[in-house]
Amino acid sequence: MPQQLIITADIHGHLPTWRRITAQLKPGDGLAVAGDLFDTVYGKSHPDYDPDTILKEFKALAGPTWYVCGNCDHPDTLSGDLTTAFSWEGTTLLLAHGHRHLPDLTDYDIVVQGHTHVSRLDTLMGKVFLNPGSPARPRGGHQGFARLTGTRLELVDLATGKVVDHLDLPLRDE
Repeated sequence: MPQQLIITADIHGHLPTWRRITAQLKPGDGLAVAGDLFDTVYGKSHPDYDPDTILKEFKALAGPTWYVCGNCDHPDTLSGDLTTAFSWEGTTLLLAHGHRHLPDLTDYDIVVQGHTHVSRLDTLMGKVFLNPGSPARPRGGHQGFARLTGTRLELVDLATGKVVDHLDLPLRDE
């Protein structure tokens, strides 16, 4: 069975949500965070706001991780670029928060952005555009995250575990 890549964004320092996301991970799985993991702006007044614990747990994850800074993250918490590119089982991804302009998208199969808190899965000009939504502060729908397993990309509701949208990626020559 192929490993899965869990893709999330906009947790905003909410510890219970972070733990529900990381509970999806099995040994060897990867985690990609498209910004606003910690939130130095809005989350401080919430009783479940605990960026220090999230940072410790993020650094202790056993599988591969990718992270980009969001507009509410402070680089002193965890330094990260505004975009990062990586490959997962033959699929190339560009990870960004979405509050800045993107680089040239030619080399990427999937473009991941957060920021809006709205889950979206679209294909445009031969590219897959994914916004996993926000599992902590969703707008207009479910507590979203995404899962990439093999060639199947799914948007999942964290509260129910139901797949709300999916896309089967074309098979690629390795």
